[in-house]
Amino acid sequence: MTPQTITKPTLVVAKNLMHLLCDDIDENIFADRLGTTINHPAYVLGHTAYYAGICIEFLGGSVTFGEDEEKLYQIGTDCIDDASVYPDKTYCLNHFDARCKEATDFIHASEPSLLERSAEHTPFAKRFDTLGEVATFMLIGHPCFHLGQISAWRRIAGMNPAS
Repeated sequence: MTPQTITKPTLVVAKNLMHLLCDDIDENIFADRLGTTINHPAYVLGHTAYYAGICIEFLGGSVTFGEDEEKLYQIGTDCIDDASVYPDKTYCLNHFDARCKEATDFIHASEPSLLERSAEHTPFAKRFDTLGEVATFMLIGHPCFHLGQISAWRRIAGMNPAS
């Protein structure tokens, strides 16, 4: 595995899918669960951006997190219907883009051997052997899983499938 193996799919797949799913969503419902328990787009983008930053830290880098990022988006935190708690749609889209780019740039600038190092110091030690496997999950699998929630959310909102 090389840094480029992770970089291209992260920039192309997750970022493009996010824009495909989110660009046409009305700002007024971006942080609304629409009477359900499904995660809304504002939460999904913040959560996945937060964990792209955590991935950078697992790989030995440092990240400047926003004041409320951990409180709003760490695992176990519930998505809530209060738009005033979440940043606006434009910020969410830009932050997701920037954090994913930060993570992929960090990986791309790293020595390829970084990705072959053990994942034993991460919470994923029982699931993945290497940091490359952790990064692949955190930067591709995890965002795409949550972006699927936005796809379902769109249908609940009465929107057409993203295309």
